[in-house]
Amino acid sequence: MGFPNVRRILKIGAPLSSYKLLLMAARFSRPKYSSLCLALLLPFVRDGEVSVCYQCCGRLMRAFIRMSDLQSDYMSVLELGVIDVYHLDHGFHPDLVIDGGGNIGMFTLRAAACLTPQGDSPIRFVVCEPVPTNIKQIRKNLEINRIEANILPVCLGGAHRTIPFYCREANQSSFDSSKPYTSQIEVPVIPLQDALGSNSAERILIKLDIEGMEVETLSAYIPQEKRAVYIVGELHEFSVNAPLMEELFQRNGWTLEIFGIADDLATFRACSPAALPLLKSISKVQARSYVTAAI
Repeated sequence: MGFPNVRRILKIGAPLSSYKLLLMAARFSRPKYSSLCLALLLPFVRDGEVSVCYQCCGRLMRAFIRMSDLQSDYMSVLELGVIDVYHLDHGFHPDLVIDGGGNIGMFTLRAAACLTPQGDSPIRFVVCEPVPTNIKQIRKNLEINRIEANILPVCLGGAHRTIPFYCREANQSSFDSSKPYTSQIEVPVIPLQDALGSNSAERILIKLDIEGMEVETLSAYIPQEKRAVYIVGELHEFSVNAPLMEELFQRNGWTLEIFGIADDLATFRACSPAALPLLKSISKVQARSYVTAAI
């Protein structure tokens, strides 16, 4: 975390925001200077938040980092504001973007900045996020950047039901009760097809950061989808779920790439047969195998 990304942070096109992010990076990666970094950061706090600006695909974006969730919000901004952790293909122009596990909305901000629609129709955004405090932050981050989205207070899964969700720091909440948590909420689960709705989208981008529900969600969705679909996301419990994902995508003729594997967590991207000709960056990956490349 932190200092390995100094050069990237310095290149975001907003010197004052780079300074704020570097203070956050130092606070978490250099415990000896944690108090000093916090003291230097406090003058920038307004209503419990620090505002940062960054250039993303030539567009100036703005996001708010909560002091109450400083480490997780910083990581979200780092991964999707400073870095493109999901390796989006800018040649893919979706009609519809589904942000599954929206957290504070950083993926939606990146997609809005980097992916231009074909024709005159704007991209439609749907964000799925079960935690009320995160939903509040999504609305704020989208509003300041003039992005409209349909925000659904749900989790994605394979079938309709309600299940307990264990809240921790913003990007650490999950369905796992074995780890310490601050509160528990009951959240509705909906299939991915419900989030897509009955609209006429022909090209769909889906991001999944859904805390271990990836295989269940995609197993219910992939076999029935024939449109041009590009999926990026996190794969939890890699050692168990990677073979299941590979078999699922191979059986349905989809292309799958898995990379950035660390601590039984990986990042993946995949596309339907109809989307493959539209994705130059993934077109060389074989549908029958996955690639374990480092980010």
